Amino acid sequence: MQGMEQKLSVHVLRVTLLDVSPPVWRLVRVPSAVPLSVLHAIVQVAMGWEDRHLHEWRVGDSYYGPDEETDVPDAGVTLAEVAPADSVLHYTYDLGDAWEHLVEVVAVEPYDGAVPPLAVLDGARAAPPEDCGGPHGYESLLAALDNPSDLDHDDAVRAFGDLLDPEAFDRGLINRRLEGFWRPDDI
Repeated sequence: MQGMEQKLSVHVLRVTLLDVSPPVWRLVRVPSAVPLSVLHAIVQVAMGWEDRHLHEWRVGDSYYGPDEETDVPDAGVTLAEVAPADSVLHYTYDLGDAWEHLVEVVAVEPYDGAVPPLAVLDGARAAPPEDCGGPHGYESLLAALDNPSDLDHDDAVRAFGDLLDPEAFDRGLINRRLEGFWRPDDI
């Protein structure tokens, strides 16, 4: 196993939610051997989504996802196969609200076993709540919450009240939620 560890690798990914300001992003270390279907689950946890909607990956002109409408099932391809160093992937979550994420490969590094192969290294801000209407709906929601004279203010407060803190980011909590997703024995 010792000689084998030198051949194993991890990807460092910067996941940025597009069309939302200020930016919501995560820097994540992920085993290179992870299938895109598992990477989907990891991104869900890292961003704070609830995995209640369909998703899709796009790499160049190829689409990967959980159903037969995509080019290739995302369980059938690994991150290493589609994303070499300095490449980008596009991840869409909730095809109705169309939350677009840019996933940049910051680095591909050998896995030495000294640190967990899966971890959120950094990030900023909470992802928007589910079913709020995509980037435009989220912007309207925040405006309504901030303005008591907004016609939608009372509804926004009833729906989200103290549950929504757009500045919240808790790396430790996210990493605790990621425990068990991927173990060194899996890579």
